[in-house]
Amino acid sequence: MKADDPRMAAVECDLARIGYAHGQNGIDVAAQWITAHVSAVLAVQKGRAQNPTAFPGFGDGTPEETARRIVARLLDAGWRPADPECLIAPLEPEGDVA
Repeated sequence: MKADDPRMAAVECDLARIGYAHGQNGIDVAAQWITAHVSAVLAVQKGRAQNPTAFPGFGDGTPEETARRIVARLLDAGWRPADPECLIAPLEPEGDVA
């Protein structure tokens, strides 16, 4: 996404804006956020295995909480949920496709 793309108005995350400005696409930005969150939760879980009071401000460190954090970051990066109509659309076009 280019800086002058009107969809940039939906991008609230400054780091995502920087990534887009440097030629990254949405998949690149998403992969970076997912990698960062998965790495963080693994480090927290490892630290808490040795010391249960480690990383007290991180949260529960559960897969569900991590998934919510990732979804929130993706929304901040401009991603949007699928349009409900596309979720119920048939996989194959109806009728003759010639």
